[in-house]
Amino acid sequence: MANQDNPRGFTAVRHLTGGTIRMNEYPIATDSASAIFNGDVVELLATGYVDVGDDDSASFLGVFAGCKYTNEAGEIVFSKYWPAGQATLGDADAVAFVYDDPNIVFSAQCSGTPASTLVGALVDLDNTDSGSTSTGRSAQQIDEDASDDDFFRVIKLSGKPGNAWGEFAEVEVTINKHALNPAAGAAI
Repeated sequence: MANQDNPRGFTAVRHLTGGTIRMNEYPIATDSASAIFNGDVVELLATGYVDVGDDDSASFLGVFAGCKYTNEAGEIVFSKYWPAGQATLGDADAVAFVYDDPNIVFSAQCSGTPASTLVGALVDLDNTDSGSTSTGRSAQQIDEDASDDDFFRVIKLSGKPGNAWGEFAEVEVTINKHALNPAAGAAI
């Protein structure tokens, strides 16, 4: 059975040291022009805010898990994604929930046709597709063919049933260029 082409961003699956997977809170600037979807990698800006990460980012802080904000009607909203240009009550910042531990292992689909030789390799982000406003889910995936930025390290093939090496395989990765890890990019 062939792997399906169904990118869903990055899903936290385990912790390298057996620890607990936790999220931390970071601010999103009100009226941010970027939508951020559940499973998108995010970067930490010099302003202290988070924004959706892309292949031009210097590093990633982690993976977006959702947000909360107070809308203009005064209602507290918990959402799987941050809508681009969302206004908030009194222009207050929204709160992003981010899996930010450098030791979290994420599962993500590859955009090409990876082989088992990808284990241990450094790979990049393929973020050419936008997420879904109906499900709130990301469409980011791994680009194993590029070698410019090396944002992620491949740990292994995901143990998901029916997943196999080949086109659109799902792999487990850690963030190699992590904003909280000063040793990012070091060779094994």
